Amino acid sequence: MLWKVLTGASLLAILVIMGVWFAHGQNNLSKDKVPMVVKKVNPIFGTEEESIEWKDEFRLGLDYALPASGAALVLGGVSFLMMRRQKRV
Repeated sequence: MLWKVLTGASLLAILVIMGVWFAHGQNNLSKDKVPMVVKKVNPIFGTEEESIEWKDEFRLGLDYALPASGAALVLGGVSFLMMRRQKRV
């Protein structure tokens, strides 16, 4: 029973990690800041000026997602093999 739970938990962990990576923009490297375009109106000339400000926000990249998914995959594989081994004995 324990091996089935570990196998299911590792599969769920892989799906969650890759889903978060996909939702964060499929970056190769993690980012801790995101550029935001800010539009300001110049009161003297009445023109609109654009500037970029950096906002603190974490975006998951493959540099963290792949090792975490790999560890969950190894855990799931070992759990699956142990589950099959217990059935045979």
